[in-house]
Amino acid sequence: MSKSKFNKDSLKYIIGCVFGIAVIIYFITFVIKMNSNPYKTETAIQRNIQNTIETKGFVVRDEAYLTASDPNGTIVSIAEDGKRVGSGETVAISFKTADSAAIYVRINELNSEIEYYNKLKNKVGAGTNSPSSYNNTVNSACINYISSSKSEIGGEFEDALSDLRDAITTKQLAVGKVISVDEKLASLQAELLGLKDKASGYTSIASPNPGYYIGSVDGYENAVKYSDVLNMNVSSINELLSSAASTPPENVMGKLVDAFNWYILCNVPYDVSGSIEVGKTVKVKVPTVSSEPFECTVEKKGDKEGDSISVILKCGLMNRDVAKLRIADIQIITDEFMGFRISNDAIREVDSQKGVYVLRGDTVQFKKVNIMYSSEEYSIIESTDDDSSFLRQYDTVITQGVDLYDGKVIS
Repeated sequence: MSKSKFNKDSLKYIIGCVFGIAVIIYFITFVIKMNSNPYKTETAIQRNIQNTIETKGFVVRDEAYLTASDPNGTIVSIAEDGKRVGSGETVAISFKTADSAAIYVRINELNSEIEYYNKLKNKVGAGTNSPSSYNNTVNSACINYISSSKSEIGGEFEDALSDLRDAITTKQLAVGKVISVDEKLASLQAELLGLKDKASGYTSIASPNPGYYIGSVDGYENAVKYSDVLNMNVSSINELLSSAASTPPENVMGKLVDAFNWYILCNVPYDVSGSIEVGKTVKVKVPTVSSEPFECTVEKKGDKEGDSISVILKCGLMNRDVAKLRIADIQIITDEFMGFRISNDAIREVDSQKGVYVLRGDTVQFKKVNIMYSSEEYSIIESTDDDSSFLRQYDTVITQGVDLYDGKVIS
């Protein structure tokens, strides 16, 4: 190898090494600079903030069994679950055979279909909205249907399916699609006429007294007396939550809830129970029952046992979604705030005024705050957009920094 070639190769090698070392040094310096940044920030964004306690609840109602004279019959409910019924009102029908029951159910379906298509006749030619408005209605109904089908909430699913069907049909009529309503009605009425003579062999089951009807039983109806609800403590509630259901008598076909109010028995961790007070209105969300929370009143807050206390919630809501609720995971929403959730590390006190330091460009400013709620980790700050001296939406809050003062310039 010649001397000139050796020198050229050596020079290239040295230059490559120097360049590589320079890149490594630059990268290390960049990382060190990033990690040594003495300031950390978060953006103040107004939001609805909930304080929630998650636990398991047991529902107690003032309920009594409804019985059928023929325990071997096929029962078809007439009244909707959770519906208020009067004394002597028919709530169900007992059929001697399953075939008779199926015919009766089909007759009811046909009557509903006939009612639907009669209403549909009145919509023919009535569409006056723009095509885009019908598209929006269908899209919205479709989203609600998909959402309700995933939630496993029967009532919401049925309503969403009906709304979607109406939206699609209305759009079809509006854009001129020919729907043979009369032909469909004639077919339904002919089927109905053929079944009416076959609907026989049943007895009516009436409510013995006024109350809320529920067409099913779960074996927990007698687990605890309604009159003993307020005597329950942490231990007895835990026993209820872990207990097995009993077997109802053979002739039981449903139940009747007498009293207007029902109760949720639960235990909550003692260290988060400070926001629960007797007489306070809270919201309870049961994800498997409803997508919306419902209001309850704290009826009793028991004594501490171990790390827990017992809480008894009273509710007066009754509908088909909550009618079958017994044991379920619940979320107790004790407080709701509309404001900024800010780390407590960011909150300072200057001249007896609580506030935070924010960055405006490269300048530090002190902004006053009104604290609505505080936990160990964060505080909820009231939004005060009409006063620039207070924390406002989208301000960049300094959560970590030293030697901060109003007017300081950060390079």
